[in-house]
Amino acid sequence: MSASDRAARMPRRRLARTLRQHRAKSGLTADDAAASLFCGSGTISRMENGQSAEPLRVKAALELYGAPAEVVAEMVKIAAQTAGRKGAVVRRPYHDLVPKNLAEYFDLEDEADSAAVLEGEFVPGLLQVPEYAQALISSWDPHQAPEQVAQLLAVRMERQQRLHGVRPLKLRVLISEAALHTQVGGPDVLRAQLEHLVTLAKNAPNVSIRVLPWSTGARPALGRNFTILSFPDPDDTDVIFSETVTYFVLEDETDEVRRFTEAYDRVWQLALDESASAKLIARAAEQIKS
Repeated sequence: MSASDRAARMPRRRLARTLRQHRAKSGLTADDAAASLFCGSGTISRMENGQSAEPLRVKAALELYGAPAEVVAEMVKIAAQTAGRKGAVVRRPYHDLVPKNLAEYFDLEDEADSAAVLEGEFVPGLLQVPEYAQALISSWDPHQAPEQVAQLLAVRMERQQRLHGVRPLKLRVLISEAALHTQVGGPDVLRAQLEHLVTLAKNAPNVSIRVLPWSTGARPALGRNFTILSFPDPDDTDVIFSETVTYFVLEDETDEVRRFTEAYDRVWQLALDESASAKLIARAAEQIKS
């Protein structure tokens, strides 16, 4: 994707996300909104998917949802600026494979210039070797067909291309020491995964990996896993992504972003630095017995 296409898509995504969030806060369904705005529910869906949004309809929708006046004004401006432009959200194969919020996260990840990841029990997806990733994906649902596992694995491996090329993602990763000992896929797979982390730590200048040793004890965000995405345009708000067993959450409210960012920065300082982390990972790999 060209830089101009990406620049056109980001404001439209922000507009779509804002419409979805404020409708959800208002308690209105898409059908409720459509009835009040004298349009079809398909129109509401297209507005919230970034496919089309007329400025006057954006204004009416956000006012109906009770959005603050400054938000209404900003979104109407974006709608006017992007009207008729190319750069609508492109539907990709993974949109048919994963939940909507997770698909949107993948889209945003593709457009971000940096990401900060906090993960407790396992190695994050962008750093996983195929065997490790396959073992994790297979463990989610024992009823998944092998073809679906293969498709999800292909999506994960394709996402890792963001770490390379002309526009590599700047990635900071915090993992708990527990992740170095959780034998996803068995001892041989875990060893290969840890050796891959050591290689990345040495050879990938855009990737920084820190480990939180067990001795850290109580800390901010204990028990929480999340990712903070940042974008090239300073006007594009950072986005927080977190997930549980049953749902995925995207959040870009300023106060929430600030709290997550402050927590991440504090935990980053508590972790071992990159050099000490690489040594700990290497020792853990050497101690694994087949």
